Amino acid sequence: MRKLIFAIFLPVLAISASNAQVKQVTIIDDLKTPETGKGVIEVESDPNITALLGIPFTDVSVGETSYRKANGYRIQVFMSNNASTARSEATQKGNRIRDIFPETATYITFEAPNWKLLAGDFTSREEAVQFRQELRKAFPEFGREMNIVSDKINIPVK
Repeated sequence: MRKLIFAIFLPVLAISASNAQVKQVTIIDDLKTPETGKGVIEVESDPNITALLGIPFTDVSVGETSYRKANGYRIQVFMSNNASTARSEATQKGNRIRDIFPETATYITFEAPNWKLLAGDFTSREEAVQFRQELRKAFPEFGREMNIVSDKINIPVK
């Protein structure tokens, strides 16, 4: 019998058809469930990792809106280490983006020694690529600086 050894961090939700309740099943439990005609999977994982499975996401509230933090992508529109002008230039470019794309969030960050302007909260790289093309059409002067970066994004909770 083969052994499959790995750590999984994401929970899997299963809906019970008989009583239509949401029942939490970890991916490890799901993998261990035998299926007719298929092999048996045995999972060995650190108990500390297994204990993390099923812990709900932490929501963050800003004003009246709640967000869930997740891994995703943003467009890095601007980055500079010029201490005298970088912050104001990032703010100015962020305002221009919000004027044309009001539904798009912009984020100004400082990671020594750089000021950065990031735009958007995208769950897939394809979404980020598509929006970067729209930004390049609207702001051709920003074009060369725009890069897609991995970041923690805010997903609105409804």
